[in-house]
Amino acid sequence: MSAPAISALIDSALPEMLVIPELLFAHGIGSRGTLPLPLWQFSWAAIAALGLSFVGLGALWKTPKLSANTSGRIVPGSAVFVKAATVVARVVGMAIFVLTLAAALFGTDIGGETVNLAPVSIYVALWVIVPILSAFTGDIWKAFNPFQTIGLLFDEGCDTSPEGCDTSPPNHQWVAVALAFGFLFLELAHPAGDSPRILGYAMLVYTSVIVAGLFRFGRVWLDRADAFGITFSLIAAISPLWVDKDSNLRLRLPLSGLSTVQVRPATMLLILTVLGGTSFDGFSESPIFTDLVGRQNGWEAVPALTIGLVLMILVAAVIYWTGSRSTANVTGITQDEAADSFAPSLIPIVWAYHIAHYAQLFVDQVQSFVFRLSNPFGNFDAEGNPLTDWFGTASGEVNLNLINVDLIAWVQALSIVGGHVLAVLYAHDLAVTRFDHKNAAKSQQTMLFVMVLYSVAGLWLLFSA
Repeated sequence: MSAPAISALIDSALPEMLVIPELLFAHGIGSRGTLPLPLWQFSWAAIAALGLSFVGLGALWKTPKLSANTSGRIVPGSAVFVKAATVVARVVGMAIFVLTLAAALFGTDIGGETVNLAPVSIYVALWVIVPILSAFTGDIWKAFNPFQTIGLLFDEGCDTSPEGCDTSPPNHQWVAVALAFGFLFLELAHPAGDSPRILGYAMLVYTSVIVAGLFRFGRVWLDRADAFGITFSLIAAISPLWVDKDSNLRLRLPLSGLSTVQVRPATMLLILTVLGGTSFDGFSESPIFTDLVGRQNGWEAVPALTIGLVLMILVAAVIYWTGSRSTANVTGITQDEAADSFAPSLIPIVWAYHIAHYAQLFVDQVQSFVFRLSNPFGNFDAEGNPLTDWFGTASGEVNLNLINVDLIAWVQALSIVGGHVLAVLYAHDLAVTRFDHKNAAKSQQTMLFVMVLYSVAGLWLLFSA
């Protein structure tokens, strides 16, 4: 075939590709790079790293270091900057929320990230970019979160039904778990989960639940029901940066914020739901899953995908619950107390899985988010030219080679191991805080086994995708 003929064929195929999102919106853990080692070698390396960390911590880390340094030090003069930046973030966050909702409900109803703003805004900007950055920057989502801005119109509410408080909010976070699972179902199981209209209706449901709770319980409802806000604040506890109630920016040891996490009923399940959902995102793209359920499409694939999602969450829960039971047996505390106490140790793993599964998506589709902001409703003329170009980027194309793909593969693999090492480190600090030296060491033997299982499973998911 001649070069002109090939060129003509590509030109004729391009318009068709623009309306077939499955060809362009690969949402999962796939990497175009070469992973550094075979699975068995990397797994043994991970186990060795965890084992050496365990031994080293036991010998050298005999007193609490993280829980004793949660406040950190104030960055001088930071309050003015934080207050000004928060105002700007609130305006930007609300603007993007309104724009995303409008684009979802009234823009072009084509799935994928190449046309309408809504899919890339929700699945990439919200679900990928925010949690990855939060571990470095602190809880930036709290400033951008439109529901926090809406919440300023309401009273704080009351936590414990003091005298004069008519309505006490629930102490649990089951609503947040339900909303998180609904989002994961939409992302991973719904046959039209990237449809702007479907996403728009989902945004309306989520907003209705949050706003109704604000009317009834006040701003404290956000700490009970806002699944995204709660999840991102948990990840932000890893960060060395945080903002106190007086708007001072503070520096503290990384991971020390995990000691301040308030574990409520269902908090642990929320963490496990996110962990299991991210894991299933990888497993559903593996050959093993395809061999098990076949190549089903559309609504016929929903039962298998839903069952797979639930089972992956249950697997993560069973592994952790087994470890908690063993910890309870050797320390003398109850199993529920052990599970709740060590729940924050799962947060570095959630963050690590996020990086491992979405690093490629982060690099590629953050560009697409910028492009879609210029033409959020996805309106094009007959020749494929954008009808709006607010920032001059609507015709931009994603540069798939922005970062070396082998480097991304290294980041993906090492993040799995690094996240589990951080989890072991925090769990050890918690153990020496709560138990005597003998029981602290015993409690960590089981948690080390849990971390090894999670680590090997995460690597297997990464290598099999």
